[in-house]
Formats: sequence, C-alpha cells, structure tokens
Amino acid sequence: MKPARLWACVGLVPAVVLGRSQRGLSTHPVLRVQRRASGGGAVLTGPWMLEAMLRLPRPHPVAAKGPAEAARWFGQLHLDWLREQGIEGAVLHEGRTTSHWSCFAGLGPGEVLVQGRKLAGIAQTWRRQNIYLSSGTLLFAPPWEQLCEVLGRPADDAAELRAQATSAQECLGREVLASDWLRTLREKLGSAADVAPAAITSPPGSAPR
Repeated sequence: MKPARLWACVGLVPAVVLGRSQRGLSTHPVLRVQRRASGGGAVLTGPWMLEAMLRLPRPHPVAAKGPAEAARWFGQLHLDWLREQGIEGAVLHEGRTTSHWSCFAGLGPGEVLVQGRKLAGIAQTWRRQNIYLSSGTLLFAPPWEQLCEVLGRPADDAAELRAQATSAQECLGREVLASDWLRTLREKLGSAADVAPAAITSPPGSAPR
C-alpha cells in the first residue's frame, strides 16, 4: 500500500486543462493543452491558481466515506484554511451538482464559495488502490478571455465566468503572496492526511517556492 502523498504548486506558465469527457481540442499554437483523469469543466491554470493533489490509499478512512463525503472532507480543509487566511463568508457548496464547460462556473460537493461565487474547485479520481483528491484555488483573477478564445467560446462568456468565480485577492481587497499561501495549504493538508514531509512536493515545471 502506497502512503499518502501531497503535491502542491503554483504554475509558472498558463495551460488549459480539460475534464475527462471534454472533446474537440487536442493542441493549441500558444498554450499547452492537457486532459485530467477527473471529470468537470475546463480550467485555465497558471500563476493565478494554487493547485493541490492528495493521494490517499483506499484503506484510508476518508476513502471509506465514498466520493461525495471525501470531496466534502477535502473541501472542509480548504474552507478552514481559507478562513485562516482571512477570507470571511466562505462556505461549502451543499446544493446539487451543476455542469458547465468551465470548471469555475459549475458546482460540486466540497467546493468553496464566497457570496455564491466559486473560489476553490474540487475534483477527484478513484482507482483500485488509491484515490486522488485535487483542488484549484484562485489567488487572483485568470484572463478568462484567453480561456474562451482557446475553446472557441463567445467573448461574452468571459463576463459570465467573472460573475461566477472570485479570487483570494478580490475577497481580501489586496494582493496575496503565493509562496505564503502555498506553504500554509501544504501544512494544512499534510497535517490532516498525515503525509510525511518527504512526501510533500511540487510537480516538475511549477514555480519553485
């Protein structure tokens, strides 16, 4: 059985990450295009997004709760962490799951909202031996127009994404230091999942912090 492991980073360069079932876009002349194992809508990653992925072995107590409760557990950790960073009014989404071509305009269990707008998205992948819980938290607003352009969406869709999503910078009314937020999220998730310090890393190509 593999031990728990945590990856967390802030990306160096923008990239489009598609949900498992999204089709019709394989390459782009400017941005890197990836496809993740989990479902959900497209995400524009980059220096505005703090990403985390937690691997837990299937015998872990969280895995025994099932997908919905595992997402809520992971989301609650993010909620507590965001409140510790001074984000007031943050809550977990408790309503029905809604799909959208963009991750930050859809809603699912465990995702963190502020005044009805998504701040942190949650996704998960279940394998026979492990489960993977992942998150994306917006530190500041992405260039939504760029995501719409890459996916061939109408320019007006960018206004919808701005209305549906928010960021730590917008919530606090000031700039946020990515390295501090990355450090505190690593500490929060690593402690909760009992991840050994040596098993907390950043993936290749992410910003050194």
